[in-house]
Amino acid sequence: MLSTKHMSKKSKKMGQNEAPKRLSWDVPEYEQHVRDRKWYIIAALIGLALIAYAIFTHNYLFALIIVIIAFIIISRDSQTPLKVRFTIEDGGIRLGQKFYEYDKFKNFSVVFRPQDDIRNLYINFNNSVRPHLSIPLKGNDPMLVRSQLLRYMKEDLSRNDAPLSEGLGKMLKL
Repeated sequence: MLSTKHMSKKSKKMGQNEAPKRLSWDVPEYEQHVRDRKWYIIAALIGLALIAYAIFTHNYLFALIIVIIAFIIISRDSQTPLKVRFTIEDGGIRLGQKFYEYDKFKNFSVVFRPQDDIRNLYINFNNSVRPHLSIPLKGNDPMLVRSQLLRYMKEDLSRNDAPLSEGLGKMLKL
């Protein structure tokens, strides 16, 4: 749930809300996909085929990597993602215990397309090697989030869809 703090006394008296100094809500640590039995059978067949190929080509490190990936997917499925607090503050952005100053970010974009089940805030780092932050908006007002971030960062108006990597991850349930 979106929380707003530090409203001025004058705004409260007048019944008007100024832009809040802090916005925060809880987000899952990662998106958990619902996978059916068919998905696991197909994934197991692909994994076994890749392991067979790795052994045939004497690439044992590749076989080990496939086994580790399978282990990670299975172990993540048995857990519920933790809830992490996301907060937009005056000095930067806090995601759980990690704090990022605004100068670490290149820009942000809010993609709000409920018909396609896309309601996310995307924040890009200055360092292009780092992956972007993808924050679900949940039931929060995208315009309020946007107006708060515009005080500190540039907006990427060219993004109007989820990144390709996120779309593929959703489609493949990874």
